[in-house]
Amino acid sequence: MEEEVGLAIAMRIIELDASRWKTSLDFTSALKIALRAPDWHGSSVNAFVDSMVTGGVNAVEPPYVVKVVNSDNLDHELLELIRAVSSAVERTRLDQLSRTGDDVAVALEIAD
Repeated sequence: MEEEVGLAIAMRIIELDASRWKTSLDFTSALKIALRAPDWHGSSVNAFVDSMVTGGVNAVEPPYVVKVVNSDNLDHELLELIRAVSSAVERTRLDQLSRTGDDVAVALEIAD
């Protein structure tokens, strides 16, 4: 339990304000900026999974949690994209943990 508390304290929280997002480009651009991704970073779910879980791509490295806030009025398709990235990051993180024993402390959450 003490390790979990220590991890939670050390976890960096990156908040993305979704209140003005209208398109998937709004989300992916905000996420790239927050992670300080290189110019060549892709916008697909797989591109974010690779850079967030595998690492070595973005200037911001784990541990961190990206929290999308103010998402109440997002378009259904945009919300589904955010959920897809979140789920894919979590699945890949857990898969890597089971294969290698290494847990990459990274997540994407919808806060509201």
